[in-house]
Amino acid sequence: MNAKEVQETLERMADKTQATQAIFQSSFSKRFFPRLPAIVRNDVKRKVESRTKRANATNQNLAKAADEAVKFGLKCAAYIEDKYPFVDSRNHAKPEPLSHNILMREDAIKKLASNYADELAAILQNVDASQFSDFLGALVWVYRTQAKKLSEIYVLAPVVDFSQKKREVLEEQLTIAVLKMQAEQWLERRLLRLRAQYIEYSQIALCRVGDKGHQSRYVSEVSFQNWTRKQHESKQYMAAMSVLNTETGEHFKLEDVASRTVANPENRRIEMMVRSRGFEELAEELGYTALFITWTLPSKYHRNSPHWNGASVKEGHKALMAKWAVGRARLAKRDIDYFGFRVAEPHKDATSHSHYFLFCSHKVKADVVRILQEEATHEDRAELGSDVTPRFDVKEADPSKGGATAYIAKYVSKNINGKHMPESKAEENAFKVRAWASVHGIRQFQQFGGEPVSLWRSLRRATSEQTAHDEKLEALRQAADSSKWSLFCQLAHDAKLEYETKKNQYGEVVSKVIGFTWLSEVIETCSDTFQLVKTKDLKRALETRSGSTWSTENNCNPSLSQALTELTGWSIQGVKCLIKPLQSGAKIQIDQHATVSLRNGGLVVT
Repeated sequence: MNAKEVQETLERMADKTQATQAIFQSSFSKRFFPRLPAIVRNDVKRKVESRTKRANATNQNLAKAADEAVKFGLKCAAYIEDKYPFVDSRNHAKPEPLSHNILMREDAIKKLASNYADELAAILQNVDASQFSDFLGALVWVYRTQAKKLSEIYVLAPVVDFSQKKREVLEEQLTIAVLKMQAEQWLERRLLRLRAQYIEYSQIALCRVGDKGHQSRYVSEVSFQNWTRKQHESKQYMAAMSVLNTETGEHFKLEDVASRTVANPENRRIEMMVRSRGFEELAEELGYTALFITWTLPSKYHRNSPHWNGASVKEGHKALMAKWAVGRARLAKRDIDYFGFRVAEPHKDATSHSHYFLFCSHKVKADVVRILQEEATHEDRAELGSDVTPRFDVKEADPSKGGATAYIAKYVSKNINGKHMPESKAEENAFKVRAWASVHGIRQFQQFGGEPVSLWRSLRRATSEQTAHDEKLEALRQAADSSKWSLFCQLAHDAKLEYETKKNQYGEVVSKVIGFTWLSEVIETCSDTFQLVKTKDLKRALETRSGSTWSTENNCNPSLSQALTELTGWSIQGVKCLIKPLQSGAKIQIDQHATVSLRNGGLVVT
């Protein structure tokens, strides 16, 4: 440290000491400050330290500032303690296995997750099956006992549908849930998620989110810094990793792969604009109009309202989505056709609201507006009076002002990367909105109606050789490849996504898109097998791969596909179906006399 840095450190220490002395100078603060949750105490200290830097920072004024901060902290603490009881520091509070100090330390979270994983596993290991009439009964007991234990650290058990009538399906759900609850990695992730939610809820409760001088828009400074750090760590990780095709040996830098996908915010913005323009073109062909709807929650969900009921941002967003779901169900019941996009974004105090860009027929426009407005304004209707626009505002597209896409473009950009926005802080605000969505687990964009974007992406990966045999299919591929979303939506009715399913470490079935079907024909567009390898280890991985003896006859070491082609006499396309079963450890009969398997990276024929 140089002299300047030493001086700054000493000044900060002096401010902290002065603030602490001020807090304990008043009998009121001295009594109630220790009873506040740790996260509230930190905020009180921050306020008093800030006061030490202003004019007239006398002991009397600092003590007054401390009293005001503690009084405000007591009001906020009630909300935080209600949501997260483990932070309660009052005298009568019961001891908890989870605390603020544990949740703030990575090593403590790991240790807690490890201890609870062992305890939850012991519940399964020590169950006396003879006490139950059947396996399902024992499994239900284990699940409920583990769930109760898990609630001690405020982690919710995986959801199981007990109304499920199929016994084997219920047993499978319970087994998956039990395996998750005793997995250290699963528990650690849940605790990290709990920490992020706890920090941000507390910052919102403490009025640290908003558009005033002492506030941060959309998301607190603490959570934004944490999100920014994670983004930096993610970039470092991608820079250090490569993607290796296990069949061909081709390899690419992970950061280059990510930059070409919708993981790149600019690519995501461009794709959204293409789809928006396509929907506008489709609406013009159908003679539809465009409605722009802003849908907001009642005042009790807003922290900056005196009517706030303590609801979290996520709880408010769920309430908003539930109203939208009911509205959609009512529209479906009347067979009303519509399509478009939903964009979720925060108010300055972080409360969620939604913008809907909805295309529909002029004939049903009034019904659409009436039904959705009824759902939006039904709750706490009295607070609106005769003007419902603070809750539900509708505008119709005006072609003279640039049409629907021009209107949508602003909301797409401001919620992704801020590009092409006039505001000086557009990029920073866009990052804050993304951080807000990440912290609260909110999906920013949702398409309704039209064809799935995953099908569009799959078609764009297809080659002309795969589609040339069918004129309509080739026209569909070209529509996707040339970014003609409107035409794609009109031609894609006979195409469906094709999935490959496998079980993860918990026995849970997960699906991966491998291509699409066209009139019962499966066309694979992403069936290759890849693995992540540290770039520094890539040379060794390639040497290991090239050193593997694929052929049982010689050491010429072709790729697995080529080796299987030589062994079986089948085409490259024909042997593709063998690769994944072999890599999973299967033995495959290739004729009436021989089977083939993989062992130590080589083909073994028996």
